[in-house]
Amino acid sequence: MKRLYEKDEVTFSLVWIALYVVVMNIALQFCGGFDDLASKTAVQLIVPVICATALAAAATAWILKNGLTEKFGLCRFKGSRKAFLWFIPLIVMSCTNLSNGLGLTAPLAVSLLMMGNKAIAGYVEEIIFRGFLFRGMAKNNLRSAIIVSSVTFGAGHIVNLANTEDTVGVLLQISYAIVIGFLYTIIVYKGGSLWPCILSHMFVNGSSVFSLGQGPFTALVAVVFGQATPVLVQTCSAVLLMVISGGYALWLWKKA
Repeated sequence: MKRLYEKDEVTFSLVWIALYVVVMNIALQFCGGFDDLASKTAVQLIVPVICATALAAAATAWILKNGLTEKFGLCRFKGSRKAFLWFIPLIVMSCTNLSNGLGLTAPLAVSLLMMGNKAIAGYVEEIIFRGFLFRGMAKNNLRSAIIVSSVTFGAGHIVNLANTEDTVGVLLQISYAIVIGFLYTIIVYKGGSLWPCILSHMFVNGSSVFSLGQGPFTALVAVVFGQATPVLVQTCSAVLLMVISGGYALWLWKKA
C-alpha cells in the first residue's frame, strides 16, 4: 500500500474506496441488509461489525505506521472554535435524525451491533473520503478536491440500494450526504482535523438505529402540510439536513 500511495495518492484513495464498498456490501448481504432489523439475529450482524472494525483498524494502523496523522487529520483541531460557532450547528445537524425521538425497534443486542457497524463505518468513511481522497487531490486542485470528495461521498450511498427496499430513502440520502460531505470537507480543510467530522458522522450513523418514524417532527409536518406521509417526512428531514449543513459550510468557508 505504501508503494501505491507514494506513486499516486488519488489511486491509493480509490483503491480504499473500492475495498470498503465491496467488503461492506458483501458483509451486509450476509445479514440481509438494513431492512427489518427486528427480524435479524445478533449472529447475523457480527460479520458486518467485524468487517467494519477490520477496515477501521487497518486504515488507522497504516496512518500511524507511516507517521501521517497530521496530514490525514487524526490530530487535534487547529481552527478557531469561535469562528466555528463552537460547533453548535454541527451538533444540531447531527441530532436532526432524532427529531421523532429515540426507541428500540429491535432486540437490544441486535440494535447495539447495528449501531456499532454503522458508527464504525462512519469512522472509516471519514478517513477515506476526507482523509485519503481529499488530501490526495487538494495538493493539486483544492476546488476539485472539495467537490469530488463531497459528491463522491454522497453518490457512493447509491450502493445502499442493494441493501434496502427504500429507494426513495436512498435517493434522499444521496442528496443530503453530498451537502453533509461538503460541510465535513470544509471543516477538515479549515480546522485541520478529522475528529469533529468523525464524531458527528459516527453519532449520526449510530443513533439512526434508534430513531423513530413517528413523533414530534412527523406531527409538525402534518400541521404544516396537512398530511405526514413517510415520503413527505423523509423529504422534510432531508431538506432540513441540507439547509443546516449547507448554511454552516458556507459560514465556515467565509468566516473560519
